[in-house]
Amino acid sequence: MLSEPITTKAEWPTLRNNRDLIYFDSAASTQTHVSVLNRMNKYYEEQRCNVNRGDYRISQEVSEDIERSRQQVAELLNCKADNIVFTYGATQGLNMVAEWHKDSPVVFITEAEHTANIMPWVAQGRTIENGRLVVLPINDRGKISIEEAVKEFEKYPYSILSIHSHSNVTGIPTDYKKLTKAAHDHGIKVCIDACQTIGTHEFDPYTVDYAVFSGHKMYGPTGVGILYGRLDWSQHRALYQGGDTINHYDFSGNVDFKEGPTKHEPGTLNIAGILGLGVAAEYINWIGYNNITRYMQKIDLALSDAGLFNIRGLKLLYPNYRQNGRYVYSFVCEGFHPSDLSAMASLDGIAVRAGKLCAHPIVNKVSGGKGVFRISPGIYNDQDDVTNLVEGLCKAVKKIT
Repeated sequence: MLSEPITTKAEWPTLRNNRDLIYFDSAASTQTHVSVLNRMNKYYEEQRCNVNRGDYRISQEVSEDIERSRQQVAELLNCKADNIVFTYGATQGLNMVAEWHKDSPVVFITEAEHTANIMPWVAQGRTIENGRLVVLPINDRGKISIEEAVKEFEKYPYSILSIHSHSNVTGIPTDYKKLTKAAHDHGIKVCIDACQTIGTHEFDPYTVDYAVFSGHKMYGPTGVGILYGRLDWSQHRALYQGGDTINHYDFSGNVDFKEGPTKHEPGTLNIAGILGLGVAAEYINWIGYNNITRYMQKIDLALSDAGLFNIRGLKLLYPNYRQNGRYVYSFVCEGFHPSDLSAMASLDGIAVRAGKLCAHPIVNKVSGGKGVFRISPGIYNDQDDVTNLVEGLCKAVKKIT
């Protein structure tokens, strides 16, 4: 049985206001913490203005709070505030990195990447046939072989490696630290899609060149994200032109861009989202990754004890990797379609995910194109959620088979 949760449902507005909801879709979006919502509402209700342009009090206050949010995120990542660029989400960050490295001879990805870390590279005309895209395979434990990756790095030095730190399909981690060292040994830049990491695992950006996150996967708002960069932002050209990115320009083509991250944050930002994101980062720091890890492990064990992994027709992906400790569980369905199971479970208020999970290549490979069924708990799930989930799935399986 799960012990006392590290948080209560009262702290999560959607769960508080919809008590029949059994939410196990946190890999798609975590719930938003009440402190995040309160900060965003304060902006809209008491401080509505634009930033970095006004001499009046609330504009100056919110401008300072934007930089405070940058610092809060930096403290979560244990980096400098100037390493953080605010984006509209991880997808925008990955597109920016792809554009900056469009002339790279080769891009390395894995077959288990999210669409957001595949399409920006494919859109450049890169394919496995023309040799400009190298896809690293996943072994029978759901992992990347470091040894095989190094062999590929030796063939194509001075390229870029863009990979996830945790799979959104399986929850299985990538040893990004070893891969980063091996890549750097061959002059290869490294970009990490850490969306599935930041909400539950400590992320160390120290040696990676870039990392991206989304606010909606770390208990924050939608429509805002982070692009981490290890080096000075002045080395990258501005991809978006607009207000607040420059100190001076004229009609003769003279442009003096600002230094630091603001060079890459044009126009009016998602001010409320950034303020909320800073609070979300502070909330994670306040709880602590050690406490989050311990509680998530208890949820995993509770799911196992309740019989999740013994439900007829659900076959866990990559069973050769340990069952517990993933925090994301995907299954192939035998005897029924995953979407049918998801739809039937939803009638009992169970929120799970079915389909290709925005990771078509790996899901097509493991499911024969049928799609998978995914369960992803969060720190707000309790014993009642676990019990209701497993009982509801068992009932749904009986109805559709």
